Amino acid sequence: MSVAARGTTTIQGSPIATTASTVGWGLYCASSWTWCIGMFLPIILLTRFGWAGFWTFLIPNVIGCVAFGYVFGRESSRRFATHHAIAIRWFSAATIGFQVFFLGWTAGTFIYGPDASASGDAAVAGALSEVLTWPVLGTMLTWTAGAVALAGRGDLFWRWFATAAIVTGLAFLGIAVSRTGGPPAASGREGGMSLLAAAPIVVLGFLACPALDATFHRARQQTPNRHSFAVFGIAFTPMIVLAAWVYDAASPERIAAVLLPLVIAQWTVQLVFTIGAHVREIGLLPASRIGPAMLVLMAVLAGAILGLPRIASEPTYLGFLGLYAIPFPMYVIAAAVAGGRRLRPGSGRLIIIASVIASPLAWLGFVDDRTTLLLPAAMITVIAGWVIGRRSRPDAEPGKDHGAETPSPT
Repeated sequence: MSVAARGTTTIQGSPIATTASTVGWGLYCASSWTWCIGMFLPIILLTRFGWAGFWTFLIPNVIGCVAFGYVFGRESSRRFATHHAIAIRWFSAATIGFQVFFLGWTAGTFIYGPDASASGDAAVAGALSEVLTWPVLGTMLTWTAGAVALAGRGDLFWRWFATAAIVTGLAFLGIAVSRTGGPPAASGREGGMSLLAAAPIVVLGFLACPALDATFHRARQQTPNRHSFAVFGIAFTPMIVLAAWVYDAASPERIAAVLLPLVIAQWTVQLVFTIGAHVREIGLLPASRIGPAMLVLMAVLAGAILGLPRIASEPTYLGFLGLYAIPFPMYVIAAAVAGGRRLRPGSGRLIIIASVIASPLAWLGFVDDRTTLLLPAAMITVIAGWVIGRRSRPDAEPGKDHGAETPSPT
C-alpha cells in the first residue's frame, strides 16, 4: 500500500475537474503544513532576529515544500513512501504529539491562565498552574478527539476542509492588516552573526523534512498535476505572514491583544486539521511492530503530558522543534545519498546515536541563545546522514540492493 491510498487511482477528467483537483490538493498541502511551527516560530524568530529571521524561515520553508512536488514524481513518491514507511510513520507521530502539546501550552498560556504566565511570582504562577491542569488537559483531549474523528473521512472532505481553512486564514490576515495598518516593528535582540550561525540548520530542516510528510506524498500521488505544489506556495505564504503580522514586541505574550481571538481561532482550525490528517496517514501506512492505534495513542499521550501547565514552555516547544532540525533531516540526507533505497538494518540506531550527540549543541543554540553552537549541530547532521546513506548504497555491500527486493504494493 502506498502512502496516498489503498489501490491505484486513475487521474482523469475534464479540464475544470483537473484544475479543481490541482488547486484542491495544493490547498490541502498548504493547510497540512500550517502547523505549530509555521504559526508560532515566526514570533520567536522576530523576537530574536527581527525580520531577517522571519525571511530566513519563510524562504527555505516555501522552497522546500514547492520543490517536493517537482522533485518527486507520482511513482518516485510511491517508491520512497514504501521504502521509508517506518520513518514517515514516526514523522507523523511526532507531528501529532507536537500539535497536541501546542494545544495544551497555548490553552494554558493564552486562554485559561494569562495571569499565570504574566505573574512574576513563582508561587502564584504555580498555584494557578495546578488549578489549570484539568481544563488544559480537557482542551487537548477534546480537540484531539475531534481531529481523530475526522481521520476516517475521504480525500474530498479533506480538500474542502483545507479550502475552508485557507480561506478563513486569508480573511484573518485581511482583518489583521486592517486593524494594525502595517507590519509590526521587530528589530531582534541578537545580531546578524547569530542569524548566520542559525541559518544552516533552519534551511536544512525545511528543505529536508517535506520528504517525510505523509500528507505531501498523498497529494503528490493523487494530484493530476505537480503544479499543486505551486498552488501550495501561493496559499501557504499568507498563512506565515499572518503569524508574523500579529507579533507585538510590547506585549508579554508577544501577540497583539486586539488580534489574539483571531490567532486562537487560526491555531484551533489548523491544529485540528494537522492532527486529523496525520492520524489518517498513520492508519494507511504499512504496519510495523507498533500498530497504528498504539502509535497514535503514544503520540497523543506524549503531547498531552508535555502540554500540561508547569511542563509546557517555550524550551519544550524548541525541544520538539529539534526533531525537525536533526534526526528527520539526517534521515532524509541518508535516504538521498542511498539513492532512495531502503537504509541498511541498524541505520535507525545510528541516526539516534548521532542525534543524541548533536542534540546538546542544538539545545544550547536554540534555548540558551548560544547560537554559534548550531553550526556544529548542522555539520553533524549532514555528515552523519551522508555516512549512514553511503553505507546503504549497493556499492557499499556488493551484490545487495536494499531498495530492490520489495516493489511498491500499489
